[in-house]
Amino acid sequence: MTTLNERAQLGAEIRARFGGGTPSSGSVPGSRDMAPDLHRIADEALFGSIWRRPALKIEHREMIVLSVLTVLQRENQLRRHVANAVVLGLTAQQVIEVMIHASFYGGVPAAFTSMGIAQEVFAANGIPFTPQLVYDPNETPEDLYQRGVERREELMGPSTGPPALGPVTQAEREFTRLTTEYYWGSVWTRPGLDLQSRSICTLSALTVLGREGPLRAHINGALNIGLTREEIIEVFIQTTFYGGLPFTRAAMDIANEIFRSNDE
Repeated sequence: MTTLNERAQLGAEIRARFGGGTPSSGSVPGSRDMAPDLHRIADEALFGSIWRRPALKIEHREMIVLSVLTVLQRENQLRRHVANAVVLGLTAQQVIEVMIHASFYGGVPAAFTSMGIAQEVFAANGIPFTPQLVYDPNETPEDLYQRGVERREELMGPSTGPPALGPVTQAEREFTRLTTEYYWGSVWTRPGLDLQSRSICTLSALTVLGREGPLRAHINGALNIGLTREEIIEVFIQTTFYGGLPFTRAAMDIANEIFRSNDE
């Protein structure tokens, strides 16, 4: 077992890795003077313990943090983590893809605001970026819809239970069709992030937003595409210091319910 001082040293090493060799002063430098004890707790528990856990790649941990900070609109911290992400090995396009993916969870305004921050960080650090254009307006809505159906089934698996109760209103039927086209058919099929990465980003966003119904479905989806139970729990753990412990515990409770049900 490590000592607290050893954890703090490990945390300093992670923060130095973010900074390309030199530990940063944090996203709000003055806060270290205001609450040195809280910074020490974060250095030990977050950077010295959680960020170093082996069950997830550090690139996936950074995608989780970018997703959380985007949907919660934590702009100071997001600015820091956009720069961190590139240092840790994410491409500029992957950073933007995480934000595009988050748009259906935290809203398009939140995604656009985050992209504006990313643009400033890229410019300030000389990070080249040319948008990857993959959307084809010459496709038909039916093309989008069928691709969305296929991607959703790839993640969630074919339905094996009794037919679910469908929408009652025509408005909802039309809305479901539209989201299948654009949420599943356009966003979930974009290159730049593989299916497991998109699943991880989704789990993290839904966790900190407290969206328990969709989270339940996406935990099952994550299991279906090969994420382990330990990896799913690690996603929740990674969100803790960025979104709040109560949301982490609620997500774990849902996951444990699903895991136990699958064992029965």
